[in-house]
Amino acid sequence: MDEPSVNLFGRLYRYFAGRRRVLYGATLLLVALSLFASSRLQLQEDIVAMLPDDGSSAATDFRLLQLAPFTRKLVVSLKAPAPGDSTALVATADSLAQALREAKVGTVSTGPAALGGEFFGFLGSALPSLCGEADLKRLEAATTPEKVRERLREGYEQLLAPEGWALKGKLQTDPLAFSDLVLERLRFLNLVPNMRLVQNHFVSADGSSALITVDTTVPMTDSAASRKLMDRVDAAVKKTVPAGFSATVLSGHRYTLANADAVKRDLYLVLTLSVVAIFAIYLVFLRSMSALFVFLVPSTVLAIASGAMALWATKVFAVTLGFGGVLLGMVDEYATMIYFACRKGGKDPALITAEVSRPVLSGALATLLSFGVMLLSVLPGQRQLAVYSMTGIVAALLFSLVVLPHLVRPAPGGSLPFGGMKTLRPPRRLVLVAWCALLAICAFGATRVRFNGSLQAVNLVPSELKRAEAELNRTWGDLQGKALIFAEGKDLESALELNRRVFERLAPTLPPGELVSLAPLLPSEARQSENRERWVTFWQDGRAARLERDLAREGAAFGFTGAAFAPFLATLKTPAIPLNLDGLRAAGLGELVDALVLPGPGSVRVLTLVPDRPELIERLSRELAPLPGVRLVSESRFGAVMGGSIIGDFTRYLAITGVLVFLLVAVVFRTPSRIALVLVPVVTGVVCMLGIMGLLGLAFNIFNIAATILIIGLCVDYGIFMVSRLEDGGDETSRLAVLVSGLTTLAGLGALALARHPSMQSIGVSVLLGVGTGIPAALFVIPALHRKDQP
Repeated sequence: MDEPSVNLFGRLYRYFAGRRRVLYGATLLLVALSLFASSRLQLQEDIVAMLPDDGSSAATDFRLLQLAPFTRKLVVSLKAPAPGDSTALVATADSLAQALREAKVGTVSTGPAALGGEFFGFLGSALPSLCGEADLKRLEAATTPEKVRERLREGYEQLLAPEGWALKGKLQTDPLAFSDLVLERLRFLNLVPNMRLVQNHFVSADGSSALITVDTTVPMTDSAASRKLMDRVDAAVKKTVPAGFSATVLSGHRYTLANADAVKRDLYLVLTLSVVAIFAIYLVFLRSMSALFVFLVPSTVLAIASGAMALWATKVFAVTLGFGGVLLGMVDEYATMIYFACRKGGKDPALITAEVSRPVLSGALATLLSFGVMLLSVLPGQRQLAVYSMTGIVAALLFSLVVLPHLVRPAPGGSLPFGGMKTLRPPRRLVLVAWCALLAICAFGATRVRFNGSLQAVNLVPSELKRAEAELNRTWGDLQGKALIFAEGKDLESALELNRRVFERLAPTLPPGELVSLAPLLPSEARQSENRERWVTFWQDGRAARLERDLAREGAAFGFTGAAFAPFLATLKTPAIPLNLDGLRAAGLGELVDALVLPGPGSVRVLTLVPDRPELIERLSRELAPLPGVRLVSESRFGAVMGGSIIGDFTRYLAITGVLVFLLVAVVFRTPSRIALVLVPVVTGVVCMLGIMGLLGLAFNIFNIAATILIIGLCVDYGIFMVSRLEDGGDETSRLAVLVSGLTTLAGLGALALARHPSMQSIGVSVLLGVGTGIPAALFVIPALHRKDQP
């Protein structure tokens, strides 16, 4: 290779050679300021880092999914020692509910509001506003003289039973059971499949468990507040639930905490192991006090990158800082290159710095391009990671080329550790045969790799949460496996009308119990008005008078007085009051209403729930598409959409990174043979990573795609260093530099592979495979291919 053309860093060396105190002082001041800025950082440990913030459907769907009734609730399933003792179960549920209220965890509910006289009054008053054509035909059939006689006989017999005294008022206000038409509509408001009411408490169908729900204002994505919330809930459970009973607590906050705890634990593990391992590698290979400065370069870079993050955003995603371990092992290669070159000495330090700066700058530029592409991401976590990494790389570059040459002195006689690895030159033919065989095997293995685009594959769900999910589903049915249909209007009236149209499309096609909708009980005011007019017309032309006569005649036969049914007959003549949200709340249905009617700024959404089955979701999506303002959101489909969005994002980076890196290499090295040599570690690393994963049966997930970008950036550096130094005659220093920097990278990434969180572990394992094979390719295959004249 020609004499290095970049000599800016050589001139900088000469400039600061007489001003080293100024250089050291400025460096220390920068580090101190960075540490001070870093102290202001706040960790953010939620999934927001991986949610697109570009207003795409995935981001909108995620926000809407948070509005699902049980997503917003904390659920406590209290289980008795044995089913059957409902009194003890209800009493314990009341005690626990009271303890939760005293703990101020939110609005606690053990059952619906008491269904007293207001509820039965509501049933009667609601009829005129709810009865459509089909309902009136049923009323017509129920008001024939024969039916009147039959119904009064049933009522009379009920009055003679021990509990008959309690039914007297109901018989007076509704002798023909007209309210059954309204009661039937309540079946569309059952949010808990396997539930019955015992003493107005939610009790499981088998009588073994009671359900307590808590409406909390704590956002699921706020890990700090979630921890305080769950601590209070757990304390209340521990204090109140007696021996023999058990309580299962489940909410989105539990998942947030599980992931946050895993990420935090991984952070300590990864950073600690990375620092220790890298220090040990320096101790073995560098063997000089000046090696301490090489170690300080990446360590200092972490402080500067974190300080830069503090200036860019006060909150930093935990995954971004977790990447610090990777950055630590990645940026030290620049310092290692300059260290070995300076230790070998034999030249003017300014010239050494200028010579090394060219491959270092080329490698750093390739890595910067790799991370720079991430700035185009729609994922905030990826953009933050790009800023963090690029800041660290630039800082490492400046420290290595401007500061470090002043701190490293030539070794006595210019000798390098392990003899500069001069003896480590395996036969060329053996290297090439082994390399080709490895590539062939891994290329075959790569065809067997499975791709898993699901977000669940990289989400941590501890076994205790899986057991809790199974227990709740077994006891109460599928509480959370519902797809959401939002009918959105500019006001409540338009939203209710749209919700009615949704219901009319879905009700004929879904089995009873699968559809949860407010539409049968609260249609729009316009539809209520039509019903009331129809109601009034129905009772005209003497129909009300005939019914009054039939009731008097048939009632007399059972001993009822002439005025016994006056309250009922009055409802046929009194103008009906329109139904509204306040009326439903007053009737004791407030919890259901508030779960399904969601007012927002400038609009109102009314929610309908259906089973979240893929085939059903696909069919309903087609059927509801013609209704503007209706949006179907499914958790199962959201996972697929999110996975697709992230995959598309990462695949785009991968393609752009590959093209940019290739163009950079082509511009710097120009000839096809030299370009091919530089790309040997990249090709080897990517093929081997895919191949080994395929042979081991490891699925390739969305974080493996991000890891592939790292592999390209790192391995192309090794190729650039090796080819540049081979052509400059600096083979031994480049070998040692690539080996040591590669080992430190593996140390950082190896620690990441030990992480518990699937996303961090995925990056660690895949980069470990890619870089772990790319390093030997750089150390042995490039020299073997470069030595064409040797056997």
